[in-house]
Amino acid sequence: MKDYMINKLLLFILFSLTIYTVGAQPYLNEKRVYLLDVTASMEGRGIVETPNIFDNVKNQLSNALSNITYPQTEIVIVPFTESIFNPIRGNITQIDSLVNEISKIGIEKGDTNIADAWEYGISELDSTKVNYLFLLTDGLHNHGVEKEVLYKRLQEWQYIAKDKYMFAFYVMLTPNAKEMEIIEIIESTNKLWAIESMNVNVSFINSTLNLKSNINNDKKVRIDFSSQNNEVFNSGLQLNIRLEENPFYELCNLNSNIINKYVEFEIKELLPRIQIPIETQQKLYLEYDKEKNPLVFFTPEIINFSIVNKGVRIMTINEK
Repeated sequence: MKDYMINKLLLFILFSLTIYTVGAQPYLNEKRVYLLDVTASMEGRGIVETPNIFDNVKNQLSNALSNITYPQTEIVIVPFTESIFNPIRGNITQIDSLVNEISKIGIEKGDTNIADAWEYGISELDSTKVNYLFLLTDGLHNHGVEKEVLYKRLQEWQYIAKDKYMFAFYVMLTPNAKEMEIIEIIESTNKLWAIESMNVNVSFINSTLNLKSNINNDKKVRIDFSSQNNEVFNSGLQLNIRLEENPFYELCNLNSNIINKYVEFEIKELLPRIQIPIETQQKLYLEYDKEKNPLVFFTPEIINFSIVNKGVRIMTINEK
């Protein structure tokens, strides 16, 4: 009887140690930082002929804030030219005050120093929150450090944001702000996107940065999503999930529709279990039609996926 009780206890302990559940994003408050170009070109004034978009941009920004449903979302709006001006601060519970302050933002003297505005925006981020950084400009960097410094700072974003809930958007308000070097950098930089529009009322579909699942007993995996715009889940959005190429596993039985704010798929083993490591680290890529959904963003688009394939081992202790 004593042997039986010892074996039962060890079985319980080992079973407890080998249970892994799919990770879910912890609830984190949001922080959104908007870097707003307030140079004269935003009103159509300056050496280069540009449209007067300033009031329209401010209205779009106000509308975007008004559509945020998370009441504790922290907002920072930073007007800039070649200098940084006093930020507007608040949260969504103070939306009327924020909208009123946005309406008062005016054009300031100075050229466009995007590199330093970007650095200032990074200094505002809070690693304890989900961060969204927006750079809104109708032009190109033309003051301060060389433009190559701006390129380097944009490239460094992937290291700043690595393993953090930090996502950045370079908003090109007019074609005058479009620069191929910047587009190429953005396309090759994780967690950084380009938006060629005045519309910053985007939909974020949030999930976890890190996913872990023990598929020894159940090969089905689930990813949960949330969004500040629940209508996005009723829009017919099709999601493809791709596992990075590896010799051990592949995905199967994926339903591409995000039903009830989650998707499920199964893991298929490609080798006999004895040839598969107990734990492997893979990447999951979330892919969708960005042309049909230009203002929808999965944050993140790449999930770190730890696949565990470990059963229960029983240790027998015999007393003599």
